[in-house]
Amino acid sequence: MKRISSMIGWFKNQELARKLILINFILVMLPLSIMGYFAFSRFAATLEQKVGDYQQQTMKQLTLNLDTYMAELDRLTLMPYQYEPIIAFLESKRDHGQALTLEEIKQLNGFVSQVFLNGRIDIVGVSLFGESGASYVVLPESQYVTTYKLDENAQWLKNEQMSIGQSTFIGTHNIQSTGGTIFPVFSIARELRSFDTGKKLGYIVIDVAPSVIHQILSQVTLGNRDAIYITDQNGGVVAGKEHAQPIAAISSLLQEGEREGVTHAAVNGERQLVSYVTSSVTEWKTIGIVPVAELMKDSFLIRNSIMLLGIICVGLAMLMSVFLAFQITKPLRGLIKLMRKVEHGDLLVSFPVKQWDEVGHLGKAFNTMVSKLSELGYLLYETEIREKDAQIAALQSKINPHFLYNTLGSISMYAEVEGNQEVVKMTNNLSRLLRYSLNGQKERVSLKDELDHVRGYMTIQKMRYEERIDFQLESVEAALTCKVIPLIIQPIVENAINHGIDQGIGNGKISLSCRIDESLLRIVIEDDGIGMTEEKLSAIRRRLQYSKDLGGSSGNGLLNVHRRIVLHYGELYGLSLESMPYQGMKVILTLPAVHEELFKGREDIHV
Repeated sequence: MKRISSMIGWFKNQELARKLILINFILVMLPLSIMGYFAFSRFAATLEQKVGDYQQQTMKQLTLNLDTYMAELDRLTLMPYQYEPIIAFLESKRDHGQALTLEEIKQLNGFVSQVFLNGRIDIVGVSLFGESGASYVVLPESQYVTTYKLDENAQWLKNEQMSIGQSTFIGTHNIQSTGGTIFPVFSIARELRSFDTGKKLGYIVIDVAPSVIHQILSQVTLGNRDAIYITDQNGGVVAGKEHAQPIAAISSLLQEGEREGVTHAAVNGERQLVSYVTSSVTEWKTIGIVPVAELMKDSFLIRNSIMLLGIICVGLAMLMSVFLAFQITKPLRGLIKLMRKVEHGDLLVSFPVKQWDEVGHLGKAFNTMVSKLSELGYLLYETEIREKDAQIAALQSKINPHFLYNTLGSISMYAEVEGNQEVVKMTNNLSRLLRYSLNGQKERVSLKDELDHVRGYMTIQKMRYEERIDFQLESVEAALTCKVIPLIIQPIVENAINHGIDQGIGNGKISLSCRIDESLLRIVIEDDGIGMTEEKLSAIRRRLQYSKDLGGSSGNGLLNVHRRIVLHYGELYGLSLESMPYQGMKVILTLPAVHEELFKGREDIHV
């Protein structure tokens, strides 16, 4: 299991082209190998079965030819019944070594000559054995013998006694002439009985040279390395082809009781196809043996040719697979190179989109990402620079010289006219105002702190303008904990005083409200001053939307606040203006409602 996991991990870490090549190789080779293996196995099995059937039919035909020949020999064993002197000779009682009369010799020689004549040249010996001791044996290259005594323990004799008058075929054995020469022969023996009484008269044995069987077997060819031979009932070899090497182990593999069939055997480590047929005349088995490799050599040639062709086709397929894999992944490799350049800070790269498949869409997304990264990098740089500039400008502009001059004048006036209490009040508010402005480098403050700063500012302004300014502030409790960037409300209120109420006649009203609307913090500053025309309002709106400035050299006003909000929170946030001539002006600040607790959590995550 660990090895499989490591192989899977290795495969996952490979390049996409290598994965495609490996998968294609498996998808091509695995089905092709399985299909080829089963197809060839089926073909080989079918071919072997057909060859086995053909081989068995050949064995049947060969056995039929041998049976025809054996039947002719078998008819020769019936010739004594055609010669009454022979029957009389077998019935005669003879002592061992008793000489024959000339008439008997003539008759016996005539009979044997007829047997040789009818059996042609393949018969090499004829023997007659009487039940009462008569015997006449003609051996090859020998004169007749009358002193030959029948071996009563011979196996063929026992078989003949059990066959009840039927012929018995005796497997190949050796006989010796009177001169001492050994001749291999197979024999046919028959028990002779009287037609009248049914009494057993004796036996006739005909010895036949196996060369005739060899000649018949040599006319049959099963293969270049075939082996054909004949075995008797006991498994002994009767005859075989000249170059055949009879295999004794084969006989034990033949199924008991089966007269014919096809089987397999392993001889000297080589698989052999064995077919056999049992003769109905002799009860001998004709056995044909051919090495399976010999039979299948043509199929092996076909197999090797198919394998060679398959290897060539697979090789060409794999070359095409390699080419296609690298062509398909070539855009991805180019994209990887571009990504590495981006990792090193080079954002001036672009992926050439030439197709609209998955790679094309990925390349388009990459180009969009690089463009966004470039834009975000610029915005981040701009934010940092402009934030510093905004802080300096805001810090320098919050209390302008005119305001300080008027405030100090008021302090002086009140000090002379009203006494120390008012001086203390203005001095304290001015102190808090200056302190908050000097702390403007903080990135975020709570809305409550920002509103307290506005209250202190308006306290001083109300002292300056006496009863001309009516300032109202409303805020929901949930909004007070929201985090905002500092010094964004006071400049708007100051703008309402300077450009709205201060230029009008009579008293003026400024209202400030804060609420949370669908996760957005909305701060509304509204005055009832002189307002502005549609053209002037449109011009200011265009500046808010397109200008990158921070509000001019003074750093005060609407543009300063709007740009700071956009730089901090994005284009979705900022200022919106509503105004009509002599009907006042409404400024709406829209910011994300980020509470103090959530903001702390984000700071922790950021750190």
